Amino acid sequence: MFRQGLLALALWFGAIAGQAATESDSNQAPYRHPVNVTAVEFQDRYIAKRRFSGRAVSAQRSALAFELPGTVESIEVDSGQQVTEGEILVSLDSRLLQAQAAEVDAALVENRASLDKNARDLERQRSLQNKGYSAQQAIDDLIASGKVLKAQRERLKAQRRGVELRLEKSVLKAPFTGEVVAKYVDEGVTVKEGQPAVELVAIGETEAVIGIPETLYRAATEVDKVTVRGFFGETEASVVSVSQTVNPNTLTHSVRIRFPSDIAIADGSIVYMLLDQTVHKPGFWLPLSALLEGYRGTWSIYALTDNSTLEKRSVSPLYQEGNRVFVDGELADGSLVVANGVHRYAAGQNVQVAQQ
Repeated sequence: MFRQGLLALALWFGAIAGQAATESDSNQAPYRHPVNVTAVEFQDRYIAKRRFSGRAVSAQRSALAFELPGTVESIEVDSGQQVTEGEILVSLDSRLLQAQAAEVDAALVENRASLDKNARDLERQRSLQNKGYSAQQAIDDLIASGKVLKAQRERLKAQRRGVELRLEKSVLKAPFTGEVVAKYVDEGVTVKEGQPAVELVAIGETEAVIGIPETLYRAATEVDKVTVRGFFGETEASVVSVSQTVNPNTLTHSVRIRFPSDIAIADGSIVYMLLDQTVHKPGFWLPLSALLEGYRGTWSIYALTDNSTLEKRSVSPLYQEGNRVFVDGELADGSLVVANGVHRYAAGQNVQVAQQ
């Protein structure tokens, strides 16, 4: 009997405790999951950074050739070697020209001697004429002979200058400081007139010609500098010119840019030019992590309603830049959008804004 009383008493206290716990739970607010949100701002346009590729080329690139035919006697440089302006690159066999020069020099010496003799004879005839022993005809003949000798001297001098010029053109010199990128001849080879011997590119001034579509022609003409990227990193390059005509093969305008002299860029390197394009389309910038991928390439986001309930809204991405995206969709200026972790939530879920 005593045991039955204790058991009834225990059951009574348990019922009271359970009822108190139930009343306590009913008085607590329902749990709301904290979310990170961002407030969107309406934009009537966005700036898109377009990237176009091209190859860096030297401002000067020349395939050097001899103006005269001949046999290669010596090659002083090799591919990859840097040379200074005026440095000898390739020489032709000039022995025949040197022999012609010696022959002309000898003829000049002979002419000089003939002129000296003509001058002495003329002086002697004039002296005799003063004494009445010489006729005017002899003097006239000497004067005429002197004129012929002087004309011969001028012709010989012209021949000598011609030989000197051919000797000079038998030596190929660097027209500017640069680097030899190709060698096309070897010693002992006979070259023709105008046949390239070496190819030289200038060092220090590098350019690039990059094609852009017609839609960006105005944007390219309105800037003096553009951002360029490559293996060297990122730098600013000057816009030298933008062609007005469209290349019929590529249907693009050619933009010629020049790199700073302190940027070392190898000839032929691939470079990328960035050009800002203003796109007049309204929308909102969002973190890329706010997008929720749907079916068949559709995208959506979670927006907070006035009662802190998540609502799924469709958006259309227009442009991505790094970790953010510009979208057009069912949003209003100032709307709160879930910034990240969107796969953890569902439409209609009650949430609370996490403390930042």
